[in-house]
Amino acid sequence: MNNNKRIINRIGHAVKMVLFGSVLAMTSSCDDFLTIYPTDRIVFEDFWKSKEDVESMVAESYRLMASSNVINRIIVWGEARADNVIEGNYNGNKDIEYLMEANILPSNQYVSWAPFYNVINNCNQVLKYAPKVLDEDPDFTQGDCNVIMGEMYALRALCHFYLVRTFRDIPLLMEAKVDDSQELYQLQVPPIVALDSCLADLKRAEELVFETGGYTIINNGNNKNIGRITKDAVRAMIADAYLWKGAFLEYESKGDDSKGIQCYDECISYCDKILTDRMKYAQKYIEDEKIRIVELHKTFPIAYMPTKSFIYDFGESSRFPFLPYTMSFGGGANGCNNPIESIFELQHTSEKNNGNREVPLFYGYPKKDDDPVDFQYGLFSAPSHLTQTLYQPTDYRKVYYIYEPQSDDDASDKKNIIKYSNQITEGKGNNGFGTIKYLYSKTTNDGGRYISEYQVNWIVYRICDVMLMKAEALAAKGANPEEVKEILWAVYNRSQLRYKDADGTTVGPMVTGVKYAETVLANGDMADVLDERQRELAFEAKRWYDIVRVVLREANVETPEFQEMIDNKYASAGNASQYKARMSTIDHLFLPIAEREINIHSGLIQNKAYETVDDVQKN
Repeated sequence: MNNNKRIINRIGHAVKMVLFGSVLAMTSSCDDFLTIYPTDRIVFEDFWKSKEDVESMVAESYRLMASSNVINRIIVWGEARADNVIEGNYNGNKDIEYLMEANILPSNQYVSWAPFYNVINNCNQVLKYAPKVLDEDPDFTQGDCNVIMGEMYALRALCHFYLVRTFRDIPLLMEAKVDDSQELYQLQVPPIVALDSCLADLKRAEELVFETGGYTIINNGNNKNIGRITKDAVRAMIADAYLWKGAFLEYESKGDDSKGIQCYDECISYCDKILTDRMKYAQKYIEDEKIRIVELHKTFPIAYMPTKSFIYDFGESSRFPFLPYTMSFGGGANGCNNPIESIFELQHTSEKNNGNREVPLFYGYPKKDDDPVDFQYGLFSAPSHLTQTLYQPTDYRKVYYIYEPQSDDDASDKKNIIKYSNQITEGKGNNGFGTIKYLYSKTTNDGGRYISEYQVNWIVYRICDVMLMKAEALAAKGANPEEVKEILWAVYNRSQLRYKDADGTTVGPMVTGVKYAETVLANGDMADVLDERQRELAFEAKRWYDIVRVVLREANVETPEFQEMIDNKYASAGNASQYKARMSTIDHLFLPIAEREINIHSGLIQNKAYETVDDVQKN
């Protein structure tokens, strides 16, 4: 590549050197936007001479964010201690086993935050040097620079945001580390300070990045609309950060719910911006791509089945029940990964080379194209309480997310998680309402997401998540429950085998005994919000964080939601009391700083819940 030759030629003239981590190859789905990057990792300061140099380092930031070491932490931090998952096939992975049992040690590999700081430092490199390229390359315009700076501010904020939710007191890395004389980590700051820093970065980014849909559909531009940070991605991060700031403010005031109201108002405001913007985007996308098999909800930009055209037929040829799922996780008209309801995804390809390994590693995958029972368990499996109590028998999501054997053997604790290997192809499973054609294939693309063992993008934000963030903010501030229920019903009803459409008209024949949102989500309170977030966002690394926010607001680990989560996860195994003892304070909800980081960086202060922890717990 010419770009690589340019880098090599400049090596001989360099005066300073930045040593980065090893390269982890990753490119975007159906697009070459992430394929431009420096192939050797010795990058000198005078590398920054051209537009291509800047773009290569921007691509490096995205690639590091989608690397195995980041993706596996996103999954582990958001799910391992929550009640969506139980033991799958650990296959000797003791660190996962310890985390699942809340037996957490500073020596556990998954408590290392280093991969996130690698991304942050790469972003800081771009923020430091990209503006200087304006004087070097006339092809690199101020407009180009503004967009890139916005993306890097947002990506830096997203990494800090993951860290503050997981570790609480964290260092903020705001300057580029350009040589070994510099200390990587600064003193830790409390969570409100960290969140304010994230919000400052994100509001800066909102002014600079492209509008949603700013990349043209031509040449697979929609992948950039989802795979690169645009305004709605930034706004989703802002809304989420305000939810957390409100929760931390209530915690600091020992449960005073008035302290978070302003933050919840801000969260609602940003959610509304997204929903308004995405309604226009979705309408245009459906029109441009001539999609006629779904229609949008009258208020929210989510896909419903056509309200008047179809009565569901669960025969062998039926595909229609899958369409709302396809709009969340499927490919849309152009056959690529990025659906119209997605806001921001970390992009992968089918090559077994990067963070795309982590989804099948944790959630499993089908071993044969033609045998839906022949499934390889991942490190996680789904507990039976999800299929027994969380989902109604008529809920699509029970079918899409979890494989039920045809015997419907709910006595089995282990259930295959198929959310990321779901495909409209051959295979039957029992959903409690009869058998339907729904399972998965490693090779077949039949109108939805391309599925192979190593090809699943990781969705960071999507529309239903934003809707449910708004519902949570409304519930947290004590708003009218009817406002909350309107959102919850829209998400819930579109996933039912028989549901009411946006106008309240029943579609298809009623089924005796079916519970609709009016009864399942009758109160419009925080408990209803949490239930629907768990149903909709299961296995998307949201559940643990949802419960922690509730605990923070109540300033008490004895809150019913937390205790119920523990019972759901551990009661059947008979060790719920042991888990509760290990999660007995709010400090225990946050991970320890890795032993290696404490040893190297003497200024770091260990989470006090782990100050006296040693490896004797391993025995």
